Amino acid sequence: MSKNIEKRKPTFKYAALVMFAIIALTTTGMVVFDASITTMFLLSWLIVVPAAMKLGYTNSEIEEFGFSVGKDAFQSNIIILSVGVLIATWISAGTIPTIVYSGLTVITPKYFLLTTLIVCSLTSIATGTSWGTLGTSGIALMSIGTSMGVPPGLTAGAIISGAFFGDKISPLSDSTNLAAAVCKTDVITHIKHMTLTTVPSYILCIILYTVIGFKYANNTIDYNQINEVMSVLNQNFEIGFISLIPIILLLALLLLQKPPIVSILCSAVLGAGIAAVREGEKIGDLLNYMLNGYSIDTGLHYADKLLNRGGIMSMAETVILVFIVFVIAGILQKTGFLEVLLQPMIDKIGNSRAKLVGSTFIASYAANAFSSSMMFTSVFVGTVMSPLYKEFKLKPENLSRIIEDTATLGGPLIPWNSNAIFCGQTLGVSPFEFIPYCFLSWITPIISFIYGVTGFSMKTYTEEEYKVLQEEAEVI
Repeated sequence: MSKNIEKRKPTFKYAALVMFAIIALTTTGMVVFDASITTMFLLSWLIVVPAAMKLGYTNSEIEEFGFSVGKDAFQSNIIILSVGVLIATWISAGTIPTIVYSGLTVITPKYFLLTTLIVCSLTSIATGTSWGTLGTSGIALMSIGTSMGVPPGLTAGAIISGAFFGDKISPLSDSTNLAAAVCKTDVITHIKHMTLTTVPSYILCIILYTVIGFKYANNTIDYNQINEVMSVLNQNFEIGFISLIPIILLLALLLLQKPPIVSILCSAVLGAGIAAVREGEKIGDLLNYMLNGYSIDTGLHYADKLLNRGGIMSMAETVILVFIVFVIAGILQKTGFLEVLLQPMIDKIGNSRAKLVGSTFIASYAANAFSSSMMFTSVFVGTVMSPLYKEFKLKPENLSRIIEDTATLGGPLIPWNSNAIFCGQTLGVSPFEFIPYCFLSWITPIISFIYGVTGFSMKTYTEEEYKVLQEEAEVI
């Protein structure tokens, strides 16, 4: 009998009320009670399901809507879990320690800001975490910059730019995988597309930090902290080229367009093999690292924060979040809420790609400012804007790139955003001091917006691809 119940289309006011309730619940939990975004999105089920049932849908139908879309998170989630395994084995093999060690060896007064940018970039690429980089290499480099007389805000700006650059282009980053998953594109395609905006911005950052750094060329560096970190890494790991082979293998496999999951796991297994042979790790311990993360007590706080990470369990919350996001988005989409909410925006945007991109920018920065969370912004903007990009025949990597260019990089520029707060507390610098020097966060959105308006690098579907896409949507 439930199939004969007439299903009603939500009104705009009703759809807006439901969406506002979800945002209010999630934001209140995160900002006021410091709750996890995963917890708050799960609790939003108590809003979404009753709201859909008032339209005539049964609970079984609603669950089917959610799970039919939730299965699309499978590949992204397996990649994220594989990344956890990879990070643990790369640390145990000395891969990440070698990268950090090599970066610290090239620091000089004249090029301090430049090497700070590069060291933090390499650390973030290898670990997939900007926050982890800030709390390890970032803290050490802040101390070095202070000893040289470099303004704290300037040093922090270089650290943040490097950390967030590495986080963005690393296939190991949870935020990068989340942006790709929400927009329904694979992470490698997403990263390749991002390089078109991020790399030119990074080159400009290199120039700016190099030129500004010349002012401090005659200053002296206190190498005590650098030597302390390098000594700890050298004592606990075999530093050298062999440790970098897992990275070379991963890059080679990805360039050969091998499946990301297979590529990541192959690199992880190679790392485990190197750890067993060179570092003397036992197989049982390595398997435990793969699950729970690498563990070591070096006696040095900076080093321990860098090295004690990875493992499947460290990625569990991100995996759950991605799945819940897909399920909630599936319910909102198939019960008509998103369609109703988007219609006024579609009418105003018309056929203007520039207005579409501009609307995405506004939505992203507004959500970042309102929610104080880059993760929430990625989820919200990706869910709401994806249908519009399809209407314009724009491939999903265009949206995922813009989200990262604005949501990910925009966080440090908003003083009350969780990213800016973390940066300030970790580095010991007021956001108002480092915001002017976060050059990557300023330059990248400008380039991204120019691309969006001119159409440069904005990938579109061919007529054949778009027809297939519509057919698949009808089947679903």
